[in-house]
Amino acid sequence: MNAITRRQALERGGLAGLALLVPAELLDACDQVRAAKQPRKTRSGWLVFSDHEAAVVEEASARLIPGPADDPSERGHPGAREAQVTRYIDTMLGALSLSPAKVFAGGPFSDRAGSRTDDMATFIGLSPAEAYGWHHRLGAYRSAYKKGVAALDALVAGGDFAAAGNNERDAALVKDPDGFVSLLFGHAIEGMYSPPEYGGNHDLVGWKDISFPGDVQPRGFTAREVSASDGLDRYRPEGVALELLRLIHISSGR
Repeated sequence: MNAITRRQALERGGLAGLALLVPAELLDACDQVRAAKQPRKTRSGWLVFSDHEAAVVEEASARLIPGPADDPSERGHPGAREAQVTRYIDTMLGALSLSPAKVFAGGPFSDRAGSRTDDMATFIGLSPAEAYGWHHRLGAYRSAYKKGVAALDALVAGGDFAAAGNNERDAALVKDPDGFVSLLFGHAIEGMYSPPEYGGNHDLVGWKDISFPGDVQPRGFTAREVSASDGLDRYRPEGVALELLRLIHISSGR
């Protein structure tokens, strides 16, 4: 999508009075899409996080979804650290600073399962209305992370959550200041199991751990398989998949 300015939106409408009919916020979104063409990275290479914020999010998410480096009992099962959940969250928070905005990956398939083309490599541009909505949503998330990191720091001795011991970190996380830990947990789950185009699920560790094939193209059925079908196969989650669904329900408050 070619980004347009507020003035261009009015000029192309052909009516000067259009400005009275279109909400100013929607016109502002035109400028937001245009301004998002140049990625803005912090000195550390993160789109939004400072080094300290990234460290706190890294250690907090690793306590919520531990891997073998965080809990010996998780040997063979990757966690948030291995999936690069922090990178996923930072990419999400800074999605509008990329061009195209890293919100909607193309599809339906990548080339991971043999497709000749990687449809998911290119992200779909946002309309001004979509950019406006995501601008406000991500703005609220960025504010929540800034306040949440500060709150976790304040709950540990020394004022640095990333430098605290695991027991002290766990005690701080249980308090869930202003619902931040719940928000972080939901985003950590996304970073574990979402398509890697969004910055997480590094090396497909999340999918591999639950034996999920990912975006596999439908291979179809033979005529005999179709004629002999006994109806729909019901999916009954077991093991890690069942636990994941339970945690998602808890995180969403259902």
